[in-house]
Amino acid sequence: MPLSEEVVATRPKILLVEDNAPVRRALQLLLSANGYEVRSYSSSAGLEQDPEALASTCLIADLVLPDRNAIDLLGSLRSHGWNGVSVLVSGHLTPELTSRAHKAGYDAVFAKPLQDAVLIKEIAWLLSTRESGLLPPP
Repeated sequence: MPLSEEVVATRPKILLVEDNAPVRRALQLLLSANGYEVRSYSSSAGLEQDPEALASTCLIADLVLPDRNAIDLLGSLRSHGWNGVSVLVSGHLTPELTSRAHKAGYDAVFAKPLQDAVLIKEIAWLLSTRESGLLPPP
């Protein structure tokens, strides 16, 4: 049975930027199955050309993208007034990168391969704490 327009309108919107197509598709399916509306992109340019991107509530981005890194992407979104929660994922995670990502404004950082349940729980927590005011806007 298709979801009503009212239900679809209330689903949190997630921007997913991942250049690896099978990983992007798996994450999109996981997030959709957990009640999120997902807009996925293979590059930051695709996201930045989407006029609906700034209306999203969450960004999940792979660090290494074909056209720029995810830290620069978050800076660009913030400069355009986007204030959602953000999650960085990377197959090349180091303590230095984690620190750099947090300083750039990422709310959470995860190493690949991702643990599905941990990612879903973190997104739900970030969104609820931002909505309740416990996690201040960037």
